[in-house]
Amino acid sequence: MNDDAIVPDFSQPNVYGPITAGQMFERTFQLLRENFKLFFGIVLVLVGVEIVLGGIMAGVLGGSAFLLGGSAVGPASLGRVLFLMPVVFVAGILLFILIQIIQGALFIATRAKLADTRIAVGDACKLAADKAGRLMGISLLIVLRVIGYVLLFVLAFGILAGVIGAFGGLMHVAAGNPFSRGHLPSAGVIAFVLLFLVAGLFAYLLFWLWLASRYALSIPAALAEDLPVTESIRRSIHLGHGSRGRLYALFLAIVVADLAIAAVTVPFQLILGHGAYGHHGIAFGAIALLLAGFRIVTSAFIVAIMGIATALCYYDLRVRKEGFGVVVPPPAVPNPPAEIWPVPPDTPTGDVPIS
Repeated sequence: MNDDAIVPDFSQPNVYGPITAGQMFERTFQLLRENFKLFFGIVLVLVGVEIVLGGIMAGVLGGSAFLLGGSAVGPASLGRVLFLMPVVFVAGILLFILIQIIQGALFIATRAKLADTRIAVGDACKLAADKAGRLMGISLLIVLRVIGYVLLFVLAFGILAGVIGAFGGLMHVAAGNPFSRGHLPSAGVIAFVLLFLVAGLFAYLLFWLWLASRYALSIPAALAEDLPVTESIRRSIHLGHGSRGRLYALFLAIVVADLAIAAVTVPFQLILGHGAYGHHGIAFGAIALLLAGFRIVTSAFIVAIMGIATALCYYDLRVRKEGFGVVVPPPAVPNPPAEIWPVPPDTPTGDVPIS
């Protein structure tokens, strides 16, 4: 780590923190509002590339349908799938690289604004692109770790469900109730199963919040402290250990926002998709495009908020644990001792001679 740990002195103002969860959201929206062109411009790079890739994919799909035939089944359909696989793979790789660059660029832009430094959209993206290999390595390693943790969670949940089911079956047999076709479980058993599923979903949500907060600071650590891949992940885990309250609040807010947007837009999309086959197909299609554009804009807004807030959380934890950015007062310098001039021997001192 490049910055030596110092003893925090919170009596001095520090632009990096410490901040509460409420102050984190307040400062996030303030930075986004004051530098809207910068942050939203960075995210629009990602949105623009997604739109271009989507258009290319649609064109390739239409071209393959024309060249290989329009049949949805049979050899033509298989040939279309084989034709599209390399295109989808290349597009996915490019999009994955760009997402890492955008995440890094949002952190670099936030760091510059906290230090009151001018920076442009291109400069932030270029600085992040210079570290693209490291950012991709971090993301790939995190994906592998997340897959392992998810498999462990599913295995533990399956074992618990199996144990509970076996215990319930033994209790059912001990009570003298035979298992027969068409025999429905009691209302209590149904209620227990529903509560068990709800508890499992709630535990799954908490599990994902824990995973997200565990690795969320890896890219900021790599860019701010110039750490390699594995050290960046360890640094994120170390900084967040025991102090993930603001990260939990951030990701919970993101989940709530995504659910709210989906609750508003998905029913309209289903209705519009059904109505597009009727007499007003063009009108319904235009409204569907507007609704899709709304989802793209709101998603871009959420990405910008998450990037800024994650950077604020990173610096907040460094302030709390290491005193980052704290101005240390200079040590007090003692006054030099007063100089005593020697008295010449022949100089009268005014003392009365002793008789």
